[in-house]
Amino acid sequence: MPSSSGPFRKFRFIGLKSPSLHFTIFLFSWSKIKESKLNKTWIILKREYLIRVKNKWFLIGTLFVPVLIVLMVILPSVFMMTGNVGKRTIAVVDETGTLFPLLKEHADGAYKDDQGRPLYNWIEISKNEFDKENLNQEVLDGKLDAFLIFPSTIFENNQFELYAKNIGNFQFNESINAMVTAAVTRVRILDTGLDPQKVHALTKSVRAKTFKVVKEGPKEESGELVFVLMYILTLTIYMVLIFYGMFVIRGVVEDKSSRVMELLLSSATPNQIMIGKILGIGAMGLTQIGIWAISAFFLTTYGTLMVKSFVSQAQLPALPSLSLGSALAFVIFFLLGYFFYSALYAALGSMGDSESDIQHLQWPVVTPIILSLFLMFALMKNPEGPMAVVLSLIPFFTPILMVMRVVMGAVPLFQVILAVVLLILSTLGMMWLSARIFRIGILMYGKRVTLPEVMKWIRYSS
Repeated sequence: MPSSSGPFRKFRFIGLKSPSLHFTIFLFSWSKIKESKLNKTWIILKREYLIRVKNKWFLIGTLFVPVLIVLMVILPSVFMMTGNVGKRTIAVVDETGTLFPLLKEHADGAYKDDQGRPLYNWIEISKNEFDKENLNQEVLDGKLDAFLIFPSTIFENNQFELYAKNIGNFQFNESINAMVTAAVTRVRILDTGLDPQKVHALTKSVRAKTFKVVKEGPKEESGELVFVLMYILTLTIYMVLIFYGMFVIRGVVEDKSSRVMELLLSSATPNQIMIGKILGIGAMGLTQIGIWAISAFFLTTYGTLMVKSFVSQAQLPALPSLSLGSALAFVIFFLLGYFFYSALYAALGSMGDSESDIQHLQWPVVTPIILSLFLMFALMKNPEGPMAVVLSLIPFFTPILMVMRVVMGAVPLFQVILAVVLLILSTLGMMWLSARIFRIGILMYGKRVTLPEVMKWIRYSS
């Protein structure tokens, strides 16, 4: 217990034994010295940051994501190497009398393992030998992986029967469907007197080679990779606004319920506390995301070499590239979005007294964030449309929708600048509004706050 003299005197009678509270007391005991406002905010920032980064769950969570990235990079190729379960044995009852040889020919040519051997062992069962109960038992005993029945009406009804122990294996089911469809199509082509190979050559699908039009000139780029990149960036912002915002609201409520807030108020103003909390938790989030980003960079850069060292001819998907402009836009909207929503989280957190209050206090903030994600999927088909332009300029939706539009390459520069200006002004306004709510809310205990009361807090001038 600290001495009864000096700057600790006012804390002696509180009777707090928590290490985190002693840490708080230690930091704020120096408030007797004439400190600047910036220094007090820095002390609160430092407290919020250190308390969280020294938590074991922070370390576990920070290390878990790089491990997950390693598994996502390496495991698919490992499964490609070890995922071959051997040749599948499938029995076929062909009532048409024509499909089985075509099915076997197509499957043996199109479905092979790494050594060029057919993946399927086909057994034809004649109609006279067909015994469904016996085939069922062979599947149960593992002698057969499946058996198929081709009814004589398959050409009219476009249906056949597949019997297997695991009918939830969608990849296997789709492979069988594709093979049988190819055989049925070939029979139909032969019945018309055409050459199946010529028909296949004539109907072979074509794909577009995509080029993104930019001021410097057209640039070859994969549309699929652009979508993947856009999805990764917007989902990152979404997760940050949801999860790190919850750190803010939970931190305020916990400090209120444990009476730590009263200790903080003895040495700092409500505005300094709110800003310090937002910046401290934001610094913690940036630390965690920075570690993840560095890990992802090294793992994706050198992951191919690691995989190829033990997997022959590993085929990894190409990685999407991010332009400098898109990267800058992402950072700006990421930071502004965090500060905008964190201020609102802090204001709402000041209205609660316990963990149970967090559940209903979070929804006014979480709802527009979730709505942004739904709007993104609805608007990405036409990111240049008037609806996309208007919604992306609304501050509650800007962080996610504007990043989506920038990555998709559909935003004029003046719209980006306008969105940044509007979001900066809105963030400053939200900070001012939240500060007025926060300074009153943190002193209110045991009373459910109503909207009229909140309006009074906002109008109140100290």
